[in-house]
Amino acid sequence: MICLKLFRNFYLELTVNEDNLYIQVLNLGYDIREFNNIIAAFPIVHLTNFINLRKALLEANSELVHIGFIKSRVDVLISKDEMQASIFINVTKEELKENKDTLVEEIAKALETHGVVEGIENIYEKPLAAQCEIVIARGIAPVYGDDAKIINYEISDKKPIVKEDGSVNHYELNLIDNAKAGDWLGERIPPKEGKPGMTVTGKLVPGKRGKDFNLKYDKNTVGVYEEDGKTVLRALVDGAIKYDGNKIKIDNHLIIPSDVGYETGNINFDGYVTIEGIVKDGFSVTAKYDISINGNMGICAVGKIHSKEGSIFIKGGIFGRNIAKIEAKKNVYVKYCNECIITAGEDINVGFYALDCNLNAQKVLLDPKFGKIIGGTITARVKVVSGVIGNKSEKKTVINVQGFDRNAIRKEFETLLERYKELLEEANAVKRQIEVFEYNLSGAEYANMEEYNKYVAKYEEIIYEIKLLDAARKNLQITLQTKGEGEIGIFEAAYPETFLEIKKMQKKINSVISGSFYAENRELHHK
Repeated sequence: MICLKLFRNFYLELTVNEDNLYIQVLNLGYDIREFNNIIAAFPIVHLTNFINLRKALLEANSELVHIGFIKSRVDVLISKDEMQASIFINVTKEELKENKDTLVEEIAKALETHGVVEGIENIYEKPLAAQCEIVIARGIAPVYGDDAKIINYEISDKKPIVKEDGSVNHYELNLIDNAKAGDWLGERIPPKEGKPGMTVTGKLVPGKRGKDFNLKYDKNTVGVYEEDGKTVLRALVDGAIKYDGNKIKIDNHLIIPSDVGYETGNINFDGYVTIEGIVKDGFSVTAKYDISINGNMGICAVGKIHSKEGSIFIKGGIFGRNIAKIEAKKNVYVKYCNECIITAGEDINVGFYALDCNLNAQKVLLDPKFGKIIGGTITARVKVVSGVIGNKSEKKTVINVQGFDRNAIRKEFETLLERYKELLEEANAVKRQIEVFEYNLSGAEYANMEEYNKYVAKYEEIIYEIKLLDAARKNLQITLQTKGEGEIGIFEAAYPETFLEIKKMQKKINSVISGSFYAENRELHHK
């Protein structure tokens, strides 16, 4: 055995043979704790057999005993993904200072030996340190392509706008989003390919294509086309644009270019209805969804305008002659109303005035500045807002807010939020499953997999329920923002012979007054 002497004193001698470290104990009495000083002086020493070392020091029989190994002066550490390489210099600080040029050459050779060829920093200029890990090379990370981009058609906001241009007041609302065959309904910009990267060992790391997303549409009424590198959705038929869950579709939309009268007869339609003129006296319109009557002349003594599941917009107002009845599952929007009955499942929005009307809704809302309620009976479950109630002639006007139980509404709101959070967690879990398929398989592979499609269908169901809960949440939140447990807001004036009732608590107005009346703690308050 050819051994090279590494260290010798009165008690022991350390020798090296082919990177193996041996000890020969010559005399008894060496404290094993002093061996740490030898390791500190020789950072290349790697002690692996402490038991052999202890036994040799106790017996001192001069035999060669294997106790460890000799490390390289420069260790190269490569990360598992080979995107980073580090060095560990096993020398003392003094040796590094005295032999830096030699060590730099050893570093270069060690990197070459370990196959590190890419992303190497300038080792001649880089600060080096003894006995600590130093990052010396970094790979080039692959660039992942941009995900597909979905641009959906946005349904117009169903909120009335009242504005004054100095001479004429206008009340406009686009209640129904209409489409002609061929109209754009959405598009998908495909995902982009990624750029490859490189490991420190020179291996190519392929770039990954961005995630793809599917367009959601009703195949019977919406077509899909490849145009200019994009996937575009276009209407196959004329009709009203609607979202059924997450899917865009074209629903039945009856457009009457003039008036509803003797030429058309009464209208009963399973879809949306737009009337560009008016509805003449004695005629009725019934539709499953939204009804929009766009004639500037408004309507008079019609029979009944009824939306079973949607809203109603009447641009020109109503002169009902105590005959006209308007009924909507959701909202009613009207410029003004006179001698008619309006019932809404949600809100009644009146632009300017309600004269001798019977209005019944969750909230009855008139413009705080221009709105006037004169005569008639207004019944709301939550709130009534108007600029003026009654008039100087002291016309009897009755406002009745049935009110609500704030604690019950709050409890319902909290329960809804809990369910909302549960659904979000469930949606995220299902989405992660979908992403596993999309990450590991090509589009053609996962798109036709039954299990993948089940996850997609489940995800769509959850998102649809989340949307419904979100709409309910907003409605409850608006209710909770109402003062007390029912409110009547009078922004300009309420005149004598106005009768207010909130949660069966009544007040007769005997002098001109304004402000907010609300019910709280079984009392009627005015602020």
